Amino acid sequence: MNLKVTWFLPCDPQRYAHQHLISVWLRCLQLLPYLKEQGVTSTVNDPYTSSDIAFFVRFQDERAYEIAKQQKRQGKRIIFDLCINYFDETGIFEGGYGTTKAQVEEAIRMVELADVVTCGSEFIRKRASNFHSRTVYLPEAIDYRHFKFKKALSDFDKPSLTAIWSGQPNKARELAKLYPLLASHNISLIIASKDKPNMPGPYTYIPWTYESFPETILQGDICVSPRRTDNLYDQGHSHYKIGIFMGQGVPAICSPQPSYLEVVGASKGGRICYSDSDWETALHEILENRQLLKQWSEAVYEVMKKGYAADVVAQKYLQLFKSLNATRFSFRKISSRFINYMRMK
Repeated sequence: MNLKVTWFLPCDPQRYAHQHLISVWLRCLQLLPYLKEQGVTSTVNDPYTSSDIAFFVRFQDERAYEIAKQQKRQGKRIIFDLCINYFDETGIFEGGYGTTKAQVEEAIRMVELADVVTCGSEFIRKRASNFHSRTVYLPEAIDYRHFKFKKALSDFDKPSLTAIWSGQPNKARELAKLYPLLASHNISLIIASKDKPNMPGPYTYIPWTYESFPETILQGDICVSPRRTDNLYDQGHSHYKIGIFMGQGVPAICSPQPSYLEVVGASKGGRICYSDSDWETALHEILENRQLLKQWSEAVYEVMKKGYAADVVAQKYLQLFKSLNATRFSFRKISSRFINYMRMK
């Protein structure tokens, strides 16, 4: 069965490097070669092409809604993808992120039009299930053709350890709160970001690029990700901020964000920190027991490659597409039989 999918994105895929929409890459563009190998033909941002499914990724404004209605009139199945919790209005936090009333209204309108809602975290899927009868969690994938390295276990025997963090500069304020604790344990810090954030002390800055990031990851011994969990926006985020490090064998110490609980819990490779004292305990633990870091490294690498690799996640997309297409053709058969019955009458 040759499936055809039209993907609708809020940006030109040929100019991806200038768009800064990492989620579009993770949840669409990087998966297209893997789906092609499974017999899925993909086109992007062409509302006139013949296809079975119209898949909307990070695209929910008035223009997206009008395109979705047009695609539905053509008989296509509509998938609406959410990598952010747009079901709860949080307002805009310091740093310029959060959800507005307008965004919530846009998302709910797209959800009502969709045949299925796909979600970037289980937390979002649960919220979506209050608004739609069919919701699916599709995790963000790690492309092991690009992220092809694995942390050397001998690195953990170095006299001192290096923590590593990557993200948008405006999110580094959460990391800044952890800085004094890292410094007190003589743990150096690497930050990989598109721009250099302000921090309360020295650190090594490595400009983030997609091409160089796999090698940058290996320079860290432990991924640290302290982040807010006191609001419905941050609770919806995916595992990717720590998962991409774990995917190359760098364990994580992190806050109890729901998707972090998922991947750290599955691998038993890392520590979830609910309090300042938990962070203190976790850092002391790894400094005193380097063998523990080696065990974590092996565990996280195996779990991420087995459950979150791009070829594995692409199979989940494929199964969803097949189920939607089967329903589509079943509906066509029922419709044609009904039309023939009415003609006979």
